[in-house]
Amino acid sequence: IPVCAGCNQHIVDRFILKVLDRHWHSKCLKCSDCQAQLADKCFSRGDNVYCKDDFFKRFGTKCAACQQGIPPTQVVRRAQDFVYHLHCFACIVCKRQLATGDEYYLMEDSRLVCKADYETAKQREADSTAKRPRTTITAKQLETLKNAYNNSPKPARHVREQLSSETGLDMRVVQVWFQNRRAKEKRLKKDAGRQRWGQYFRNMKRSRGSSKSDKDSIQEEGMDSDAEVSFTDEPPMSELGHNNIIIISL
Repeated sequence: IPVCAGCNQHIVDRFILKVLDRHWHSKCLKCSDCQAQLADKCFSRGDNVYCKDDFFKRFGTKCAACQQGIPPTQVVRRAQDFVYHLHCFACIVCKRQLATGDEYYLMEDSRLVCKADYETAKQREADSTAKRPRTTITAKQLETLKNAYNNSPKPARHVREQLSSETGLDMRVVQVWFQNRRAKEKRLKKDAGRQRWGQYFRNMKRSRGSSKSDKDSIQEEGMDSDAEVSFTDEPPMSELGHNNIIIISL
């Protein structure tokens, strides 16, 4: 007697269902997801059986927006290689469902933005990143700031407020001017230190070179002096039996 793959009980019914080489009671053959009883057709994956809708929801084409499966009979929208449910084909900003003929922008993560919201966002981004107008500081204002800097490179808040009132400059401009001035002086001191040490090492190199040349010249002079007073161990000419050669003409 066959055993039902669903309830593990013997099947004594008149009719036996056979799926995936396994036997089932007619009442036990159900979709693994929705538990709907399967009579005419079923789909399987692994040891589980599914109805058509649930099978394609799990293993069919996925909607690029909600990542849920799309049944093959359902109407869809496409954008390049992405597929969407009709209700998922909508702008992520205003949530408006996009229809045929609507202009939109497809983002890198497959999200959709309608043209109006995209251009609004771009304009806001451009406005936020726009450069602030440069502030022109007059000679009189600059002199006041320099005098204050000489007194204190890091003035307190009440001093900056007073400078802002005296010069007519915005307090933020005064603060940035002092920051830039301190950074400039720090950079100049650093460059001056590099130049000073560079000159020091160049002088050291030159002095070492001149000392070496003086030493070489002294050694050369010593060699000349030794040559003048050099001695030889050769015996005198008389000891060698040296005789003068006389040439006689016939």
